[in-house]
Amino acid sequence: MINWGVIGAGNIAHRFCESLSKDKRANLEAVSCRTVEKAQRFRQLFPCNKAYGSFQEILDDPVIDAVYIALPHYYHYEWIKKAILAHKKVLVEKPAVINFKQIQEIKDLARKEQILVMEAMKTRFVPGYKEAKNLLLDKKVIGEIKKIETSFCNEHLEYDPNSYLFDCKQGGCLWDLGIYNINYLDDYFNYEISELNVNYRYHDCGVDSYVFAKIGFKDRVGIVECAMDRKKENQVVFTGSYGKMIVKPLHRPLDIQIILSDDQVINKHIEYEYDDFYSEIAHFNDLIESNKAESEIMSLDNSVNCAKILDAIREKM
Repeated sequence: MINWGVIGAGNIAHRFCESLSKDKRANLEAVSCRTVEKAQRFRQLFPCNKAYGSFQEILDDPVIDAVYIALPHYYHYEWIKKAILAHKKVLVEKPAVINFKQIQEIKDLARKEQILVMEAMKTRFVPGYKEAKNLLLDKKVIGEIKKIETSFCNEHLEYDPNSYLFDCKQGGCLWDLGIYNINYLDDYFNYEISELNVNYRYHDCGVDSYVFAKIGFKDRVGIVECAMDRKKENQVVFTGSYGKMIVKPLHRPLDIQIILSDDQVINKHIEYEYDDFYSEIAHFNDLIESNKAESEIMSLDNSVNCAKILDAIREKM
């Protein structure tokens, strides 16, 4: 049995724990929050043996094998490091950290200590994403991929001064949504950036509310469009030498449409395993059972490259 601890008890932690219960190898052992009262409330919804009023307590618990870090982005770096040094395996919500320097340090520390650390890029693990990748890279249904256009735009969010989304040190659409877009560019166009043009808009509070980046990778082009002030199609469009593939929704694919140059259209709908979190959790538990220190699907090098692209866009802003 793999004993899990959860650090933070927001909405994402609720969804994680619902999915964790579907993997019979996993046991939700403990939850930790900034107050024991909040931890106890979470425990009522998701029964576990312990409710801690501080994050350090869960790292000090010798029974815990792995932790899921569900804190706002700014606090990931601190608690990933502490978890590694406590020799806990770490699954951390995306973005793993908020800049390239931080993730490089995390990578070096995790490899030195030989501790499993993975950014929770759930997109890569759902069956629809895997099938799209198989069709694109193994079967080459649209030939060589020349362009990837990603769009993840949510309708207008009401300003909330207490939300991390409107906190200048960690908020905005690029960190919260754009990391999903960047995931595709890392997975398919893992080259150095050769050209970068960025358009953007800021909310009155100072966080980015819209970002459009056109990125050159040698002879390939990647588009990152994300927003929290408008609604657009949540999708990825791959353009290749033989046609196009459209994948929806971007962050947890279910539907694939292939449009070939001879006007042939192929549609596929691929359901999740239970939900959009489960495949990622099952993969992480597989890694623990196999005593692996890194994922081959979402490696620390992948996280480093995603952070590098994110930093490059932010520097232009």
